[in-house]
Amino acid sequence: GMNTIGVSFLDPLDDYEIIHLIGSGTYGEVFKVRKKFSVFFLCKGYYLEIARSVYQEITMMKECKHKNIVAYYGTYHRNNKLWICMEYCGGGSLQDIYQVTGPLKEKQIAYICRETLQGLNHLHETGKIHRDIKVDEAFLYSDFGVAAEISASVAKRKSFIGTPYWMAPEVAAVEKKGGYNHLCDIWAVGITAIELAELQPPMFDLHPMRALMLMSKSSFQPPKLKDKSKWPAGFHSFVKMCLIKSPRKRPTAETLLQHPFVTQLLSRKLMIELLDIASNPDLHHPPSPEENEEMGACFTKVFNGCPLKIHCAETWVLPKTRDQYLILGAEEGVYILNLNELHEDTLEKLLPQRCTWLYVMNNVLMSISGKSSHLYSHRLTALFEQRGHLQRKQGHMSLGTNRFTERIIHRKFAVSVKIADTKGSRKCSVARNPYTDSTFLCAAVPSGLVLLLWYEPLQKFMHLKHIAMPLPDPLPIFELLVLMTDELPQLCVGVQESLQQQNERQLKFDIIHLNGTPNPQQGKAVQVTQLDRDTVLIALEKTVKIVNMQGVPSKELASELEFDFPIETLVCLEESVLAFWKHGLKGLSLHNCEITQEISDKSRQFKVLGTDIVLQSTPTENPSATSNLYILTGHESSY
Repeated sequence: GMNTIGVSFLDPLDDYEIIHLIGSGTYGEVFKVRKKFSVFFLCKGYYLEIARSVYQEITMMKECKHKNIVAYYGTYHRNNKLWICMEYCGGGSLQDIYQVTGPLKEKQIAYICRETLQGLNHLHETGKIHRDIKVDEAFLYSDFGVAAEISASVAKRKSFIGTPYWMAPEVAAVEKKGGYNHLCDIWAVGITAIELAELQPPMFDLHPMRALMLMSKSSFQPPKLKDKSKWPAGFHSFVKMCLIKSPRKRPTAETLLQHPFVTQLLSRKLMIELLDIASNPDLHHPPSPEENEEMGACFTKVFNGCPLKIHCAETWVLPKTRDQYLILGAEEGVYILNLNELHEDTLEKLLPQRCTWLYVMNNVLMSISGKSSHLYSHRLTALFEQRGHLQRKQGHMSLGTNRFTERIIHRKFAVSVKIADTKGSRKCSVARNPYTDSTFLCAAVPSGLVLLLWYEPLQKFMHLKHIAMPLPDPLPIFELLVLMTDELPQLCVGVQESLQQQNERQLKFDIIHLNGTPNPQQGKAVQVTQLDRDTVLIALEKTVKIVNMQGVPSKELASELEFDFPIETLVCLEESVLAFWKHGLKGLSLHNCEITQEISDKSRQFKVLGTDIVLQSTPTENPSATSNLYILTGHESSY
């Protein structure tokens, strides 16, 4: 495959000089380079295993020569990497730009759509589909043509091509219906137009998998621009044409280039102005005087002589007024301080119950509150509205005496909701997994752990699992740690120093796995017994692990014995292990796992007493009846 794209085995540095590294990731590195004595280029270095999937894109770039398609200059194979040289787009991606400038003007959007359609038309004429158009893939040249960046960074690729929000319904439903053509790119142009106008694509608040599911339903209605009056009819009509659900009826790039929205007079000045604002935002948004008042100081005093016994604090911006608040969790309740009105110098009570922990997620306040230390979820915006209403009704001072009449409100609309099964919460930890964009909340409750997962569409943390286990008390460390390889985080409850070989000190985390991996630290270990100098038996729920003193599975003996009942007690014999359970016992050989003996009697309950083995047996029907006692013979302790 490499030969057809004309890969050079010379050193790219013979032809180019590196200006600086632009970025790097799992896929490789990207440099800004200059052809010796010439203009700037972009050079992407891919690791070879990834390079194979880029091959298609190189072929595509090589064959496409158009002002609105990133130009391709050559490929080098060097140091186990594939180096691809292409045109440098200095303007940044559209996403970079609108995050600075805010929503684009209608004519700027029209200009970008026109240039993108011209590039797509050229691609489609040569029989290519782009399939991954979205604003962080569309780059602005410094000379103001818009380039659809072909080489979508491989690192961002998931199992299917493209990103759900920009994906046409026929691509979303490809498993069901099979196949799609270049008209899926036209859909993406329509979605991008909406994003440039509204700063996010439609359905962006939905979970990507939910968005995919909705799009592949037959009842799916194509998105529209939200604000009908803000945009001219031509823009609405253009978006509607791009977002025709049936690909058969959707127009081609060539047809859309005739649409009045993109045939109107659109000069390059529109882009110059946009890039000017993007590169000098301060000139266009003078900073408000308050913002700069205390910028020189590291700390700014916001309150003097606070009487509260404070446990925790968070800051939050009230969306309606854009005022920033300090939220304090204290013995006396939850209090707020408006940081934009420090001259008021007033701490207001927001909630009367004591609060030992709080966390703000979007506009939801999570807290451990009340005498029984329950985990609560509060809708902050509703709390603030309620507070304003109460102030008007009762005057400022009586606020503290008011208990909110929550019980009357239907739970679905309640401002504060108790999270089930979280009474007696001692600690909480929140972590976001950036690789899957999931946010987890873990609470330590008397029975173990409760794990919640933030669900964006309903704007709340929802119960994911309960893990029953004893936890250390106190719990000075309670921290969720995210692993790149696991969907669920791990919980760290302590760290120990351990001496390795050559007396090297190493730290060992006390980890509780939340993904169902059974492990001794999970409180599943029923018994730990040393068999000999370097052998330890660990009874977990239904298995016995045989390990050395370092916790490494035994090489001489069976490393694991499986029982078909929950083990209560282990007794070690010379060549075998006896495991006792409620209604009997079973012996397994330490060498070949064969059964050495088995007793089972559902009418009796057995209990091993003490280390010098005494067995107590009582009737199952009547546990308080007199019991029979047995001693174990043939066991070294009985000699």
